[in-house]
Amino acid sequence: MKMGASQKDQPDAPSAPAHGKLKGDEIRQRIDDNRMKRLAIAEAMKAEAGVTGHEINKEGFGGLAYIGTGRIVSPAGQNILQLYTVAHECGHIFLQDAPPGIYLPAHVKEMEAESYAHQAFREHGMVLPRRLSDWGRTYVRSWIDKDIAAGVPIDPRAVAYANGTRSPYEPLRMVPDTWRLHAAAPTGVEGALRLPTGVRFGLAAARRWSRRLLRGVRTAFGREGSMMADASEMAGCVVSNALRGASVTFATSIVLLVLHRLPDLGPAPAIGGISLFHVVAAMVAGVIWAGVALAWRTMQR
Repeated sequence: MKMGASQKDQPDAPSAPAHGKLKGDEIRQRIDDNRMKRLAIAEAMKAEAGVTGHEINKEGFGGLAYIGTGRIVSPAGQNILQLYTVAHECGHIFLQDAPPGIYLPAHVKEMEAESYAHQAFREHGMVLPRRLSDWGRTYVRSWIDKDIAAGVPIDPRAVAYANGTRSPYEPLRMVPDTWRLHAAAPTGVEGALRLPTGVRFGLAAARRWSRRLLRGVRTAFGREGSMMADASEMAGCVVSNALRGASVTFATSIVLLVLHRLPDLGPAPAIGGISLFHVVAAMVAGVIWAGVALAWRTMQR
């Protein structure tokens, strides 16, 4: 509005300082818009990959994925390099946070994360710069060298990726169900039956939610001091002590039998001299043992 009024009052071309200020404002606005766009893409990437926690790395451009927890460490994603790191760590979480990906060799995990980053960029309307793509191939090569030194069998796909002969856009084992440009490599039931796209997306969603559920249960049971963790620990205490008590009692019965000091506790058919009553006695002893151990644990807390 002010600019229009100024043009009406002064029909001549604006002076150089005013024009420079306007151009600077436009550039800053464009930079802010691009930054907000990349941050929005970073949030979308984390959501579709199932990331449960993001610790912002404010000191550099490095990243880390805590596989098995759903959590990552990386920059926020304000520029291309930061967003590339976010996409790479999202690939680790989506592809390797649960079996079978969690058991893959390190060099394969890094190759998968690099491919995921490329494909995630393209899914969100971005193109990964060639310099970052080349750096990623060198990074995969470094992990191949590490695994060779450790005696780990090397996947030829990773070697081809590091050498530049394998495209990062080769189909992945699975992709988020929101992706449209890329599809997962058809394997298992989906590959054998050639399931329709809607069904494949449904199965992918079911896998994703099952991973989240398992991760949530694992986190809840593993959180020290939580009710579920205490219940899990108590159940383990009862079961282990019951088995221990029953085993000790049964072993004692065998020793007494060998020494011919085991009384006949009933008319039930015996197997090697051990009757059903001896087995029941061992089970009862195990229950008593577990009860005593549980009582002792309660008093010690």
